[in-house]
Amino acid sequence: MKKFEEIEHHYDQLKILWLNYWKEEVVFTYQWLIMVLILILPFFLWWMLVDKRRIIEISLVGLFTSGIAFILDQVGTSLRYWIYPYTLTYLERDLWLPANFSVIPFFYMMIYQWFPKWQKYILAIVVFAFFASFVGESIFKWLGIYKVLKWEHIYSVPFYIIIGVFVKMVLQKFISIEKEHGNGF
Repeated sequence: MKKFEEIEHHYDQLKILWLNYWKEEVVFTYQWLIMVLILILPFFLWWMLVDKRRIIEISLVGLFTSGIAFILDQVGTSLRYWIYPYTLTYLERDLWLPANFSVIPFFYMMIYQWFPKWQKYILAIVVFAFFASFVGESIFKWLGIYKVLKWEHIYSVPFYIIIGVFVKMVLQKFISIEKEHGNGF
């Protein structure tokens, strides 16, 4: 138990250090303001573009992808593959919430909406995976928001693809179950 108390003490010190860093060097910087925009803007775009006749189905895509992105981000930061020197709040030291809960779900929802057939959907997901991995991640790296420690952009590509395929498969299964029971979309 003595080791745990020592860990707890260091963790408390780290929390204080992180809070001071965040207050003095993060909040209201241009990176922080960009993250605020990245969090808010996709919601407005989504509301303008979403097919409101399928809003529940499309929203589930966003919910699933944001949950998966959050979990994968947690794993990646915990394994120290990457870190986020800039965060919206001091509470989210290792997670980049604007991407996980706004940008990534937005793109998956739009792809799901615009490409209902599997062949075109897969192609769109692959294009998105390469774009997000090489362009998106590079821009955030250049801005200093995202810092790679033991990761290469190419490693992200299969994860983006798998997320897209998994979410569409799950939703199609849910829709078929619902239709079977008389409440189809």
